[in-house]
Amino acid sequence: MAGSQGHDAYLRNALSKYQYPDLAKRDILQAFSNFKDLRPNVDSFVFNDGNRKELLCLEGTIPVTYRGTTYNIPVCLWLLETHPYNPPMVYVKPTATMQIKPGQHVDANGRVYLPYLHEWRHPQSDLFGLIQIMGIIFGENPPVFAKKTGGPPPRPGYPPGGLPYPLPGGGTPPYPMQNSSQTPYPPASTGFMPMPSVGGPTNPPYPAYQPSYPPTSYPSAGAGSGGYPGGGYGGYPPQGSSYPATSSYPGSQGYQPSQPSFATPTTAAMQQSAAISDEQIRLSLVSAVEDKMRRRLKEIFAQAQAEMDALKKTQDDLNNGKTKLDDMISRLRAEQNEVGRSLEILTEKDNEIREALRKMESQNDLNIDDAVVTTAPLYKQLMNAFAEEQSIEDAIYYIGEALRKGVIDLDVFLKQVRELSRQQFMLRALIQKCRQKAGLPEIG
Repeated sequence: MAGSQGHDAYLRNALSKYQYPDLAKRDILQAFSNFKDLRPNVDSFVFNDGNRKELLCLEGTIPVTYRGTTYNIPVCLWLLETHPYNPPMVYVKPTATMQIKPGQHVDANGRVYLPYLHEWRHPQSDLFGLIQIMGIIFGENPPVFAKKTGGPPPRPGYPPGGLPYPLPGGGTPPYPMQNSSQTPYPPASTGFMPMPSVGGPTNPPYPAYQPSYPPTSYPSAGAGSGGYPGGGYGGYPPQGSSYPATSSYPGSQGYQPSQPSFATPTTAAMQQSAAISDEQIRLSLVSAVEDKMRRRLKEIFAQAQAEMDALKKTQDDLNNGKTKLDDMISRLRAEQNEVGRSLEILTEKDNEIREALRKMESQNDLNIDDAVVTTAPLYKQLMNAFAEEQSIEDAIYYIGEALRKGVIDLDVFLKQVRELSRQQFMLRALIQKCRQKAGLPEIG
């Protein structure tokens, strides 16, 4: 499958039995767009109680920066049928030249445990964010390391195309378990003294290898695992949890890797180990505790930083909303003041009208000419000219009606209209001149 179209067609078929195919497909395509080395694959997943389900798996490598160098860590993400409402099951899938390094977040079988998985909540949690968190965590403590030729005997090889999982038929895991006598780290140098096995007759002068961070229990996610046995993240399980079975190569059902052999420590090695002083042991413990505290503080700081960012965004939204509300309140107050002023003016005019009506009711006979009194002779001349001009306009109209009805003939009509029009023109000129003298605007 090459390109997004191939992924789209494959995912449409692979997610047909999933409960939320559209949401799961969108989540997967977002992860593919940012991590090009991941590929989808449908395979059988065997849970701890033996149940088998056909699930979609995203397998490939993710980039991890460790001490300034970028490495490609092989991983495998199994998606439950309720994805994205339940967290995926994540495994580290080492190649034949790698070996798993068990720690706080990865067990001896490669199962990955992260707070992000335990606190999975859709839509806040997605595959893209999970892989980013894995890149950060693995950059601080890589889950795999390369084998060295001078170390213990290598694991037996796998058939072509095989995956480093325990097979359904049982057998010994291909990687050392937490309670096994083999230390999961190769010798750092040729001068390293081998330690006696944990089950030997005598105890070593200092503790055998333990992960730098003991498994930490996390509260389980609010949503269940959707009926999948062993698929939940209620806490770190024992280191003996198994990988899913696979049928990606023929003849894999009968394959069982053999246990590697270990060297028996000599008496001189034990004596040299016993020579380690209490001060060195104390310094080693102090260093381990400091490293653990530093990691825990980083996690707490990252979580607090994320919460602060969310609170900062909420604060910005609230501030923007406050600004909008203040603006709306200011405009409402301005409109309220304007309405108050308009109401006062309306009340005054209403009182004036009532007073005028009261005066008119008290008068019996009212002369219309006496009712209109101007303040200056110029205004009186203007008013009289306007009234006369309007009367001429009405006279012209009625003369036209008389001509239309045949009351007068055309000659009389033209003679009267010519005379009235001449008078109307003179009156209009007088009106314009009076308005100019009074400082009034001209009539258009």
